[in-house]
Amino acid sequence: MAVDRFSVLFRLLGAVSILVLWEIAGRQGWLGTSFPPLSEIFGVFENATSRRLFARAVSATLYASAIAFVIGALFALVLALLSFTQPWSERGLDTMASSLYAVPTISFGPVFILLAGPANTAIVLGALSTFFPIYVALTSALRFAPRGYDDLATVVGASRQKSFFLLKLPHAVPAFVDGLRMGAPAAVLGVILGEWFGASRGLGIVIISSLQNVRISQLWAAACLSIACTFGAYVLLTVIYRAAYRRFAW
Repeated sequence: MAVDRFSVLFRLLGAVSILVLWEIAGRQGWLGTSFPPLSEIFGVFENATSRRLFARAVSATLYASAIAFVIGALFALVLALLSFTQPWSERGLDTMASSLYAVPTISFGPVFILLAGPANTAIVLGALSTFFPIYVALTSALRFAPRGYDDLATVVGASRQKSFFLLKLPHAVPAFVDGLRMGAPAAVLGVILGEWFGASRGLGIVIISSLQNVRISQLWAAACLSIACTFGAYVLLTVIYRAAYRRFAW
């Protein structure tokens, strides 16, 4: 218990040290005018107009990210189950997943503007960003399940289908949720990137607009909110992962 407390204390001290150093570096201009102090960045939110702007942007980005996350997770789940239950499709699906991951997400933007329209491009890119970590985590857990499960199923006379649903699939739940934990921040980042291709609102639009109008503090404020959204998604899924691990890890 004491070790855990010291670990948390050291982490807090490290975080506070970084924030203090950031403030000092910004005030002293060590990194130039494009690196403002934290106090100046947070001062952006003192303006009511800015608060409304960021509130609309965050809500739009989180809404699109949630849709992208669900689509990407379902797509990964379906293909992972297909790959495991139909071994003939395993190599082709793995190659497709690896190919999608290898291509930079931003390169898909112009294509999906034509196929899905500017408004939906952010959701599509978010779903693509979410898909790969979930697919890899789930397929790995299913393929490398303990051999004892097959022996147990043989001893009790369970069919392959029952063995899959009662043993292997529950065993893969923690890995699946772990993939979700990796995919949630990717969904947010993919959506923010996709918003650069013509979305009507969102944090991505605020970032581009701030950059074009040289509003440095607003740009950093939008970037900090983007980080907060991805970190919040990761923390939320981490809590769910720990619960799933306690319940299903054997």
